Amino acid sequence: MKKNKPIIGITSTILDIEIKGEVNPSVQTNHQYVKTVNEIGGLPIVLPVTNKEIAKDYAELCDGIIFTSGEDISPSKYNKPPLEGLQKPHITRDEVELPLAKYAVENKIPILGTCRGLGVINVALGGSMKQNIETKDRPFSHNQEISRKLPSHQIAIKEDSHLYQLLGIKHAMVNSKHHQAIEDLADSLKVAAVAEDGVIEAVEAKDKDLFILGLQFHPEELYDQDTNMLNLLMLFREACEK
Repeated sequence: MKKNKPIIGITSTILDIEIKGEVNPSVQTNHQYVKTVNEIGGLPIVLPVTNKEIAKDYAELCDGIIFTSGEDISPSKYNKPPLEGLQKPHITRDEVELPLAKYAVENKIPILGTCRGLGVINVALGGSMKQNIETKDRPFSHNQEISRKLPSHQIAIKEDSHLYQLLGIKHAMVNSKHHQAIEDLADSLKVAAVAEDGVIEAVEAKDKDLFILGLQFHPEELYDQDTNMLNLLMLFREACEK
């Protein structure tokens, strides 16, 4: 059967749901990712958390992969001890997503990461994370109280970035629902955008032949009201078609 849409994998987590007094571990991802992939012209496939051996199969199945938001990455994955403010990691999820990101990069499969997904890309390629940035002395909170469908702060896009070349804008308004951020950037990545307080908001591959875009924000929640976010998602879909 001929395929006329790029298959875009969407990572997920395991959520315990109680049904009639019995706990049922369930595959969970925000449906907005599925809706977004469908609306930009891709074929959405949710990738369940199983084991690290399946990561290579997922990579071979997909034309592109979205690494979604969710739990903290275990600091053991970037050789750091757990610190105060770390929220409960999901090690089984890490053990699927980190090798999946590596396989995707090795095979030049386009990847887009949002929130946790940015961290997955960075850690998979050798970087590390600040385990909690939400302290009292921050100029503003990166874990906004308003709906994630509304932007809360501005980012500056670096003019030497591929992201700037694609979008042609120096600034964008974004949403923000996170308490971690990049500490050490992976050697193969470069900063594409920063927040007003210096937090890294977007990263991309130094190798321009690779479509790697990690975002600390959620374009999937903003694209229906922000053309720049829609353009960003469409560019990802186009990369998945090549």
